[in-house]
Amino acid sequence: MTTYKKYILTTLFFLFISAGVQAQIVFANDVNDEAPAAPIDGFIAIGIAAGAYIGLKKRAQSEK
Repeated sequence: MTTYKKYILTTLFFLFISAGVQAQIVFANDVNDEAPAAPIDGFIAIGIAAGAYIGLKKRAQSEK
């Protein structure tokens, strides 16, 4: 398998792993937490994919 395919598969793997991550745990009912829960948004995955694309693009240009 080429190196390019390995990078894409690794990136996709980490994108799918990060989909279920949340920033806060669920508290018991007797805890007074007034701040709303802050789940990690789906834009994290988009940012990782964009960063991987830009990195691969720069790497391909530097190899030429």
